[in-house]
Amino acid sequence: MNALKLMEYNIWAHRLILTQLESLPATLLDKPLGGSFGSIKATLVHLLLSDWLWLNRWKGIPLADIPEWPLNNLKEIKHRWESIQDEMLVIAQTLANDPEKNIEFITRKGAHHTLPWADIVVHVVNHGTYHRGQITHMLRTAGEQPVGTDYFLFCVQ
Repeated sequence: MNALKLMEYNIWAHRLILTQLESLPATLLDKPLGGSFGSIKATLVHLLLSDWLWLNRWKGIPLADIPEWPLNNLKEIKHRWESIQDEMLVIAQTLANDPEKNIEFITRKGAHHTLPWADIVVHVVNHGTYHRGQITHMLRTAGEQPVGTDYFLFCVQ
């Protein structure tokens, strides 16, 4: 398994969806469409905040506070998330040299865990794929044709 390639895929897929959303009506973001968080915007914010937490864990901060960022529209979400993703990629390039390096973290519920970085990457990518699937379903429910974010599409691009 190439953990760095998986992170590159995850970021590529997230950015494809963000780019597509820029071309759609802004009102679609807050429309109640189901899923775990009820709307596309809430799902995007959840993914962004999850990436923020993992980024900090990779930096040696087991439990980071979640900042009070203005995330009211797609432009604000995209700006903040791309910055986080860029930093994740830089750190991933270093951590990829030792994929078995243990990362200590504390969940939001207070549970302490330690996992190898490569296993965390699998979790981060799986989590992203799960919620991108929800966004795909929301877009279809709203009558839109979602972009393809399958791993093989990333590999053959």
